[in-house]
Amino acid sequence: GVEEEAAARTQFFQMPDFAAVDTNKFHDYDLVVFAEPGALGRSSDPLKALGNVHGLLKPGGVLALGTQYEWSALGSPLAEGAGSGEEVVARALSKWFEPIAEPTDLEYVRPETERKSQCGTQHLTFWKRRVEPLEGVEADGSAAEVPRASLSEVEQQGQAMYDEELTVGQYLDFHFGPSSSYPSACAARCIAAARDLGVPLGRALEVGGGPGRAAIELSRAFDHVDSGDYSSRFVELGQSLINDGELRWQSLVDRTAGTTEERSVRSEDLKVGGSVTFSKVDAQAMPEELTGYDLVCGFNLIDEVARPKDFLSGVKSRLNPDGLLVLSSPYSWAEEFTSKENWLGGFKYGDNDGPSTYEGIKALLTEHGFVEALPAEEIQFRIDELGNGRKSQQTRAQMTFWRLTGR
Repeated sequence: GVEEEAAARTQFFQMPDFAAVDTNKFHDYDLVVFAEPGALGRSSDPLKALGNVHGLLKPGGVLALGTQYEWSALGSPLAEGAGSGEEVVARALSKWFEPIAEPTDLEYVRPETERKSQCGTQHLTFWKRRVEPLEGVEADGSAAEVPRASLSEVEQQGQAMYDEELTVGQYLDFHFGPSSSYPSACAARCIAAARDLGVPLGRALEVGGGPGRAAIELSRAFDHVDSGDYSSRFVELGQSLINDGELRWQSLVDRTAGTTEERSVRSEDLKVGGSVTFSKVDAQAMPEELTGYDLVCGFNLIDEVARPKDFLSGVKSRLNPDGLLVLSSPYSWAEEFTSKENWLGGFKYGDNDGPSTYEGIKALLTEHGFVEALPAEEIQFRIDELGNGRKSQQTRAQMTFWRLTGR
């Protein structure tokens, strides 16, 4: 049939790096589709990939290019003065290509786990290969007299600092940005659970609290809140918001062009409660003085520490009798953070499913005198990696409620 005939005409080849495709082997195509989400960004040099792609096409051939502009063009003259990644791409292709159709956006969803998906909007542009290259333009799209820039050691250090600031900006967006919802939703559920169960609203401890949005929300209901995080930078940001009354940061809009926008938050607008502190805390070895709490909570924590059992085993000594432990996580276990032998379920033994993370948590906490106090709840949240909305994570976390039986 037609399907068998089409399959016979289709061949598959491995191309580990799109910046180094062998154009002696692959060439003279009428159409090249370079639109898989993240494919351009995964190249060792995205601009080189764009500069070489003409070698795959015959004159008059069509290139369909898709990208989210999530890769950096820093150090190239192509990015100088560019207002968008689209402009950078157009400069890179201009020597060998001319646009032939209106760009369009294409949404996609790529599941990573049962609870987390990468989502985004690919910007598709369409180009026709020229018969002859445009005069006065180098292969990377820059003017002939402008050499391709290379990063010095100092510039590389500057790039690392820039990337770190943008990473911090992502966390601040997640906690205080215009689309932030998860930290405040977690805090609201903790407060509601404590009230429903008759747990005193005295002292609360949030572990792995980042820059502190949930702790601030908790401070409106609890007499005192301690927020602990392993990152000194996050602790400083939380302290600065409370002490100085405001935080400002740069939010990345378009990584290819390097465009950002400034965002800010004021403690006055958050209505911070009377007593909230921030300190550096290792969830797996918390200081002895952190005791006497009516609530201990950890959001997106247990699957990001090396020894989650140490954290859960140590919570008992932090809580008052009948105190409440609230956990929320998408259970996105990764050996980058936690060795597989330390996972609390969520993996397979050969062809057999292991216990779920929920079952692993329940078994461990039951051993330490906890009972499940309320049914588990699901919380949806989104993390925007780019301010242009082209790349994000859609995640569904499970929140569980555990009460320490009187001791």
